[in-house]
Amino acid sequence: MRRLAALILLLAAPLAAQGPAPVTPPVVVSAAPDKVAVTLYRDPDRGEDPIDKDDPSSLALIVESRTVTLPAGVATVRFEGVAGGIVPQTAILFNAAPRERNRDAALLSQGGLVDAFTGQRVTLRQTDPATGKTVEESATIRSTANGVVVQTPRGIEAMYCSGLSQTLLFPGVPATLSAKPVLSMTTRDQPGGQVTITLAYLATGFDWDASYVVTIAPDGQSIDLLGWLTMASADETSFPDATLAAVAGKIRRSDSTEDEFTRTDDDRFDDGMSWNCWPQGRTTGAGGPPPPPMVVPPPIPSPMVMMTMDADNIVVTAQRRRVPMMFAPVAVTAVMEGLGDLKLYRVPIPITVAARSQKQVAFLAKDRIKGVLAYNARMDWDEPEEPRILFRFTNNQRDGLGKPLPAGRLVYYQHGSLGTMVMGEGTLPDKAVDEEIELDIGASEEVTLEHEELDSDPKGKWADHELTVKNANPVAIRFELEFPTGGDLRYSRLSAPTERKPGKQVMVVIVPANGERKLRYRTAEIARADD
Repeated sequence: MRRLAALILLLAAPLAAQGPAPVTPPVVVSAAPDKVAVTLYRDPDRGEDPIDKDDPSSLALIVESRTVTLPAGVATVRFEGVAGGIVPQTAILFNAAPRERNRDAALLSQGGLVDAFTGQRVTLRQTDPATGKTVEESATIRSTANGVVVQTPRGIEAMYCSGLSQTLLFPGVPATLSAKPVLSMTTRDQPGGQVTITLAYLATGFDWDASYVVTIAPDGQSIDLLGWLTMASADETSFPDATLAAVAGKIRRSDSTEDEFTRTDDDRFDDGMSWNCWPQGRTTGAGGPPPPPMVVPPPIPSPMVMMTMDADNIVVTAQRRRVPMMFAPVAVTAVMEGLGDLKLYRVPIPITVAARSQKQVAFLAKDRIKGVLAYNARMDWDEPEEPRILFRFTNNQRDGLGKPLPAGRLVYYQHGSLGTMVMGEGTLPDKAVDEEIELDIGASEEVTLEHEELDSDPKGKWADHELTVKNANPVAIRFELEFPTGGDLRYSRLSAPTERKPGKQVMVVIVPANGERKLRYRTAEIARADD
């Protein structure tokens, strides 16, 4: 008897050593942030390509301020309404020490409900094919592998295949599904009470880009520059009245910020479910005849708008309006700040970063930036390429700018006697202060070149060339002919003064209005030791 009692005590000892079962921490729900700040980063690998509006490839830093009432001890805080593309491992919590965190990725959707209630009873509402009335009956979801299959008192049937109205009614919402993206954090032991918590994290599915409107003065001696920040969000969460900023410059990004929970909108709403039906008809042949082709109505024709422009007037559909040919003043402009080696552009007013949208905010507006408009041709061996139109200026305050310019796309306009006309489009890499900026406006139609070889060495060692530059513009132009240095061809006996620049020398002449100018040069191949 004593041995039996001792054995019972021995078996009970480990159970007693385990102590009481762990207590589940109370849950505190934070439905939405009180304040939020969104800082967008440009994709450093995108180069000169435009933003993919359907799948922005960069990230954003989201900083949220939330007020919650915590119980004493350990608690689990559910942060609802965080970005759907949140990278959980980057989340930082201030004013409440976290112990663990969880990204609740199961969102409320039709696919999520079907998956959660598989094997359970639901209500099937459908149209009775005999009477045409809407009826309801109990059903059990049996399979969702390749289409939804339910079992009713009448047997097994596939959903949405009868051609009549069908829908599933669920008895409730499972606790595992959330209508909003959720991040849960369990705090350490704390005194409790009302506290303001700051939650910061990175989120994918964002990007931004710069775009510029360049207006060239009629005399070609200055430009007006208007810069826009185009901000894109593919996230499902909106951030109303946010403090918005964009960081210019290249940042180093790790692969660890690619969130495995981030999904597209299509993935979110179907959750991998297939809603296809099986083919109709007998198993020995194909289904019934194909449906008739859909007749697409022709588009509604838009009214024809005829527009002509002169220096002071715009005539649209026979209505004359006097419109000054200038851009409207910008009401709100982003403010530039330093951020280490990077630059941060902060919007001074609250901005709503809407879900799955793009927004543009002006960040730069400068008038009368002094520079030089030139027609430039580069030598391609012994003949020049076709001339291009360039506007060249130095990015300093003395000439009217002195601001770092983030990479982006440009569109060029010029004021003239016929009004404001489009000159071309281009791209701009990142440019720093005091750096020379050369805007390539496009190919020239008014300045043409004619090349002729005048004389050459019988042994092919040298050749003399003449280039005729013809200017069809009503004003005199600056023409530049670039000769590269350090190659296999030497250029000499240049007939006009030159300017030396890194890796090249540039012949510069003025060609009169509706006139021409002849230039001469000699080319000679450089003998190499290994030839």
